[in-house]
Amino acid sequence: MISHSLRTIATICLAVAAAGLSATPAGADPGLSELSLGVSKGEVQSPGAEQVTLTCDPTAGSHPAASAACAALANADGAFDKLVGDPGGLCMEIYDPVTATVTGTWRGRNVQWQKTFGNSCELRAATTPVFDFVTG
Repeated sequence: MISHSLRTIATICLAVAAAGLSATPAGADPGLSELSLGVSKGEVQSPGAEQVTLTCDPTAGSHPAASAACAALANADGAFDKLVGDPGGLCMEIYDPVTATVTGTWRGRNVQWQKTFGNSCELRAATTPVFDFVTG
């Protein structure tokens, strides 16, 4: 009797845990993609960052190439380290670091990403068209 009760409790706990892992927050759209992208001079995020917003499905926000950025992110399944970028891009080897940051949601999943690049050219080469808004 006791072992049957323990098995039942264990089964219920596993079911609740599995449901919690796959569920989205109450009221959240499972396909929602709303991101805030920023780029700061230096090796850490700073208040003076260039920032844009990007919404996908439907495409919106202040990103100047929102459709292309959404398509690139879709191809990488929202993984910023898997963006194809421009592998043939040539950049001078001048160390002038920039730090790219992303917060928000991608298709209902929370996103927090940050990476420092040697310079803004290296950032664009690795992440084009997602970080094409950088002017420096």
